[in-house]
Amino acid sequence: MIFFTSQLYDGMQPQSGWERRARRQWMRRWKISREYSALISPLLPAPVVRLARETLHDAVVESVAQHDGSLTLIMDARRALGGFAGRRVQLLFTGVKHRIRTLGLVGRWWLYEEAHLCSRARFSLHVLLDEGELEIEADELRIQRASKPKGSGDGVCG
Repeated sequence: MIFFTSQLYDGMQPQSGWERRARRQWMRRWKISREYSALISPLLPAPVVRLARETLHDAVVESVAQHDGSLTLIMDARRALGGFAGRRVQLLFTGVKHRIRTLGLVGRWWLYEEAHLCSRARFSLHVLLDEGELEIEADELRIQRASKPKGSGDGVCG
């Protein structure tokens, strides 16, 4: 993460000792990040712009699969904030430039994302999780509703 680092996020939490200063810095960085996003959005694939705009804040990583230059994340956004709230979402990254460390991702909470230009791929998506970060360099992103999990009888449309 470039704008919204885990250190800054931790500083915003109650009892951090520098909560007020962290909040001011967060707001400054938020403003700069909006200006940055407006400048680079025309150069990014449309689904990446959509993901950054609508956000998966508070979605939970339900499953991860990585094969031959692709990465698939199934996100449970049923209780998340943002434009994907209320459903399960599949993110399919193709043209992934390096293997992503997927061990321990299932169950992690997606907090914030940043889309960036990248010299090795069409974009780089940085994700701040409740524990750790992801950086995905890829050429394409496809976003779609995820099907219901096997054995799910809850009647919730995926």
